[in-house]
Amino acid sequence: MKTIFRKNLILMISIPLLFIQCAKKGTNRIDQDLSFHSDIPYQVFYPKNMSRNQKLPLILWLHGSGERGADNQKQLKHIVPILISDSLQTLYPSIVIAPQCPEQDYWAPVKRMEWTYNPEDEATDAMIAVEKLMQKIRKMKNVDSTRIYVAGLSMGGFGALDILARHPEWFSAGIVMCGGADLAKVSAYVDVPLWIFHGAKDDVVPVELSRQLVAKLESMHAHPKYTEYPDGNHGIWNAAIMEDGLMPWLFSQSKKNNKK
Repeated sequence: MKTIFRKNLILMISIPLLFIQCAKKGTNRIDQDLSFHSDIPYQVFYPKNMSRNQKLPLILWLHGSGERGADNQKQLKHIVPILISDSLQTLYPSIVIAPQCPEQDYWAPVKRMEWTYNPEDEATDAMIAVEKLMQKIRKMKNVDSTRIYVAGLSMGGFGALDILARHPEWFSAGIVMCGGADLAKVSAYVDVPLWIFHGAKDDVVPVELSRQLVAKLESMHAHPKYTEYPDGNHGIWNAAIMEDGLMPWLFSQSKKNNKK
């Protein structure tokens, strides 16, 4: 198992806060579009200087359980300010879509705190809504269909792996933060490059879920990237999004250079 350890967790506090401050300044330079009909709230962000025929990567962001609701705002609390910041968009212009899961629903059919999956493999209502939304936006003329990515934290990490299992052909790469997977479905996305993150001291989602996922993928001859923070608890996502090389890795992934 290829595990990267970080001894100094000052980065989890200092650098992400500086980045987020920059991100907030850049939010006003991103346009939003709610023109697609959807059964759940969502926001789409475009680089303001995007040209009419420019093809750009698309990032589907799936938030955690604390950001559920119907205000179409809370899902923007974590990571999204970084993804749409001037700092990142200047280097890697991209379209970002962030749906919001209803209060009583969940992205993946998993029983929380027990981490067992619905044996019928039925998608949740929230995931069905995301699938319908993605069916529309991924066909936009400005979306580079060879560079569509999914990322999520906690509940969204489970969701990212769930939608990968259902539609591996859509995605060129995925980022999973403190999540988990239905190991019976891993073979569906074995060819999709993943970077998985978890805190070794996570007291919400057990780190064993990520370790088992990585082990399963490696047993199938996949090569996921895995970063485990030895002193990290559940909230490792700020450290994860700032991990050295993450963004260059993500935006270098394409269907053109992947197996699928």
